[in-house]
Amino acid sequence: MLPHELIYGSLLLALVAAIVMVCTDRKQLSGISNLLTGQDNLARFQRLYLPGFLLAMLADWLQGPFVYALYQGYGIDREHNGYLFVAGFGASAVVGTVVGSLADRFGRRKFAILYCVIYFGHCVTKHWSFFGVLMVGRILGGISTSLLFSVFDSWLVSESQREGFTGEQLGNTFSLAYFGSSVAAIAAGQFGEIAANLSPLTGIGGGMYYGGYVTPFDLSNVVLVLCMLYVSSRWSENYGQSDGQPEGNFGNALGAVLKDKKILLCGLICSSFESSMFIFVFNWTPCLMETGQPVPPFGHIFTGFMIFCLLGTRVYAYLAGKMTVENIGFMVMLVSVACHLTVFLFENVMIRFIAFLAFEACVGLYFPTMGTLKGDIVPEDMRSTIYNIYRLPLNVIVLMPLLMNFSISTTFAVTTLILAVAVASAYLLKAVPKSAKVLDQELESVNIMGQADKLSD
Repeated sequence: MLPHELIYGSLLLALVAAIVMVCTDRKQLSGISNLLTGQDNLARFQRLYLPGFLLAMLADWLQGPFVYALYQGYGIDREHNGYLFVAGFGASAVVGTVVGSLADRFGRRKFAILYCVIYFGHCVTKHWSFFGVLMVGRILGGISTSLLFSVFDSWLVSESQREGFTGEQLGNTFSLAYFGSSVAAIAAGQFGEIAANLSPLTGIGGGMYYGGYVTPFDLSNVVLVLCMLYVSSRWSENYGQSDGQPEGNFGNALGAVLKDKKILLCGLICSSFESSMFIFVFNWTPCLMETGQPVPPFGHIFTGFMIFCLLGTRVYAYLAGKMTVENIGFMVMLVSVACHLTVFLFENVMIRFIAFLAFEACVGLYFPTMGTLKGDIVPEDMRSTIYNIYRLPLNVIVLMPLLMNFSISTTFAVTTLILAVAVASAYLLKAVPKSAKVLDQELESVNIMGQADKLSD
């Protein structure tokens, strides 16, 4: 049995560690203070971007933990539940690459708004218990997920480069964004639980329901409306293709991935890590359950995962000034593969729980690390398209254990092998010479830091 003392003790330990790390790091304190009160261009830009991004993430976090429970409430068995998720990832794989090309051509701001509209439709379908309606909802959810994890990052990188910010400044913005996302996830878990318990799941005829686990989806739609209003009124538009020619955009992007070693290695890392992360999301619950034992407090465990993810973002902020982003990425991949290997080798739930906590900290480190790397490596004129090309093998890999019904042991053997690919790719990426553009940005960053240190002395 998973001891409650271990669960709550690890939550407290991670929270204290994150607070201590922030409070003892002058650079992090200065960055957070500047975000809240600074009047420089970077602080104003971060205050412009973060509300839109965090509203989009909050809408996703609010309903995510309740999808399985809602389908179960509608009487959908595990087999048909799997069909729904296969449809979602399949739609993301098929439509994602096209959506990326269109976002680069017609504008990332427009497609950030489109994310809100499509995800709104996804949440609305949850009011019906009909399998066909829920299938449409999962397809909409798959499309919107592709938009969420490509368009918002593309808009940020493009605007950051237009403003002339350095790679380190972009990395700090990513770190703050995913720090905020972790906080939003923690809050979403609590608000979603409260919303789900306001009233029971109640049928009103025609297969339509309200209350219960439908309520978090309605709350998510309120947040999506706020996100749409904010992005449409505050963000400027930016585009990918500078020549205005749509023909061959996907083909050109795919060609760039295959021809440029750095773009390819970056994509292998993204696909490998994120596919393992999504497979982990589907399997951590049964990993911590034991026959004949009480069901663990999954809501509190999820909160613990998010606190460790939050801690990871702060570790990145600490390491960013001391290590290259390539070395941070290699370290994250090494620890991640060790975590998944541990789950494969040991059946003890306490050991698995600790491995999961460490992996969640790696997730917190991963997103600002890869956001910075992709910002440096991926060409601006086809950024959204390439980001979605990275997601194509990801979706195919995630579908494999769903379709083949792997055991827990086999599943984590597969994720360990996938993460081994990420380790090898991260190691090779370290050896690839940096472009002149990145070297100039790093030199500029060093000069800025030197001037700041002189002013503070």
